[in-house]
Amino acid sequence: MTSVLGYNLDAAAKLLREEGFCVSVLEISARKRIDDGEPRVIRQTLLKDGVVLLEYSLFRTSVQNAEQA
Repeated sequence: MTSVLGYNLDAAAKLLREEGFCVSVLEISARKRIDDGEPRVIRQTLLKDGVVLLEYSLFRTSVQNAEQA
């Protein structure tokens, strides 16, 4: 199984599905939520029967967005 830590959530899920895994997702949020952030994978766990749990959080990855905060 390919490690997708740090990947955009959609890209990570697509890659793992192409490898034949079922993908389940769970959002992990901090106290100060970033609603307009980009979803990035922060944890990847192989569960039973070929299911991969991707835990993700929202990040600001643009310098322009960070300066506006």
